[in-house]
Amino acid sequence: MPEQSASLSAPDGHRIHVNAFEPADPGVTLVIAHGMAEHSGRYTPFARWLSERGVAVFTYDHRGHGGHCPSADLGHYADDHGWQKVTDDLGLVIQHARACHPDRPLALLGHSMGSFIAQSHAQSQGTGIDTLILSATNRIHRPHLQASKALIASIATCYGKRHRSQTVARMTFGKFNRLFQPNRTACDWLSRDPEQVDRYASDPLCGFPCTTGLWLDFIGGMLSINPQTWRHDLPVRMIAGDCDPVGEMGKGIQRHCTALQRAGLRDATLTLFAGGRHEMLNETNASEVWQTVYQALPLYAR
Repeated sequence: MPEQSASLSAPDGHRIHVNAFEPADPGVTLVIAHGMAEHSGRYTPFARWLSERGVAVFTYDHRGHGGHCPSADLGHYADDHGWQKVTDDLGLVIQHARACHPDRPLALLGHSMGSFIAQSHAQSQGTGIDTLILSATNRIHRPHLQASKALIASIATCYGKRHRSQTVARMTFGKFNRLFQPNRTACDWLSRDPEQVDRYASDPLCGFPCTTGLWLDFIGGMLSINPQTWRHDLPVRMIAGDCDPVGEMGKGIQRHCTALQRAGLRDATLTLFAGGRHEMLNETNASEVWQTVYQALPLYAR
C-alpha cells in the first residue's frame, strides 16, 4: 500500500511528522497515538496489515519522541504546558486525517501513555472521533497519582524539569519489570515474545528516561481526565493483557471500564487477553489482537 508522509505545524512552531498508510478506497480511518519512550515506527507492520484490509492509518510521534526529535529533547514534552501541547498535537493529526478522508468514520487508538492523551482528546474534542480504542491503559487512581506527582515535583524543584531521575525510573518501568523476575532484560514486562523485547531493547529511540517535567505533565494530564464530561454515545473499546503491570494485572483496567460505564458511556467494553503483558500488539498472540482491533473499527462498508 502507498505510504506517504506529511509535516504539520503546531501553533508554537513544533513540526508534527505524520506517516500515512492509505489503500485506494478506505472504509475507515485510524489514528494511532503511541506510548512513552517508543515511537510511531514500531506500528508500521500493524499499519500495513490494516491498510491491506481497507483501513487508512495515520501514525505520528509525540513531542519528545521519534527520529525527528533533537537528542537533548528526547523524553521531554515542552518547558511549559506540555500536556496541552501533546493533546493539541493529536487534534491536529486527527484534523489532517479527517481532511484526507472526510466521508469516512474515524477511530482513534491510543496505547499506554497515548491512551491517556487520547482520552484527553476525547474529553475536549470528542465530536471528531467515531470510536475510541484504548490499549494498555489503567484507571485514574487519584491518591496514587497525587502522591507520585508530589514526589516528582520535589525532585524537579531540586534538579529542574529537564532532570532524568533514576528514582522515577525505578518506581515506574523498573517496578514493572521486577514483577517478572528473574529478568532476562530490563524490558521483559513489555511482551512474552523475546524477539519483540530484544527489538525494543536495541532501538535507540526506545526505553530512554523521561524528564521530571514530562512526568509532571503526564500525571497532571491523567488527573484531569473526567469521563463524566465525555460524549455518552462514544463507543470505547479497551484491550489489555491480564499480566500488564500498567493495568494492575487486569484489575485496574477493569475498574476503568466500570468507571466509564458508570459515567454514562453507553458502549464501553474491555477485552482482556490471558497471559498478555503490556504491548498486546507485539505479543505472542499478536494476530488475534490485531484482528480484535480491526473488528472494533467502525468500517463504512465491511
